[in-house]
Amino acid sequence: MSTSQYDQVAFDFAGRELVGRVVDYLAAADVSGPDGLLVVDVDGQTYRVEESNAERLDR
Repeated sequence: MSTSQYDQVAFDFAGRELVGRVVDYLAAADVSGPDGLLVVDVDGQTYRVEESNAERLDR
């Protein structure tokens, strides 16, 4: 997996839908599941969101 699959994603954070640009991908480091973490830049703030909780937006 890499960030090339993603450009912008939408995700829920504390009841708000945020949209940002994926800047990094962190592979899953344990056996809890296949999800990696997307590192998303939203207006200069970075958020980590599980891949399954992010919706890829069409360009």
